[in-house]
Amino acid sequence: MAVLDEIYARGQVVTPQGQVLTLHSGISREEGDFICNLIRNDPRITRTLEVGCAYGVSSLNICAALKGREGAKHSIIDPFQSSQWQFVGISNLLRDGVNWFELIEERSEFALPRITAQREGQFNFVFIDGWHTFDHTLIDCFYATRLLGVGGYLVIDDANFPSISKVIRHLETYPCYQRHGSVGTSLVALQKRGEDTRPWNWHADF
Repeated sequence: MAVLDEIYARGQVVTPQGQVLTLHSGISREEGDFICNLIRNDPRITRTLEVGCAYGVSSLNICAALKGREGAKHSIIDPFQSSQWQFVGISNLLRDGVNWFELIEERSEFALPRITAQREGQFNFVFIDGWHTFDHTLIDCFYATRLLGVGGYLVIDDANFPSISKVIRHLETYPCYQRHGSVGTSLVALQKRGEDTRPWNWHADF
């Protein structure tokens, strides 16, 4: 937790080249604690995935909760990790001793269908913090629902954005989902309580 504590305390991150940057993107300490507790309280969680890594604050929280858990592996989708984010997120994970992750530096609308074809139902936890338009978030959550096994969790950040809150309202009409918890209005966790067996003509207003 030393790297994460340092980031929260200073409000800064450091690039692999040593440049100090102001932390302007990342989940709050309260949101991080919520995620850590969710994962720690469910020992079945070993396979996790996130869309959007940025400076690695969410990654550090997820991996802190997974440390020491047999078979743990974290997958990260972030098309801008080496460009916009200067590899800071990955550097922070390595500084914290985490080497059991994979980086998929590709847009999620391309990466998620491929991952779903290969690993459908194999994840226990998916964190969505990618492109924040309604349609893009909906695509991310559509594939996340396929990737999650029964009992897994879908956690969505920036739930107070109008575009994202509308996606969450839609997801909460799915018979397979039940709200697990939230942090204020900014983060929502849903648990997949059963298989998604909606018929082809299913519809619910949201």
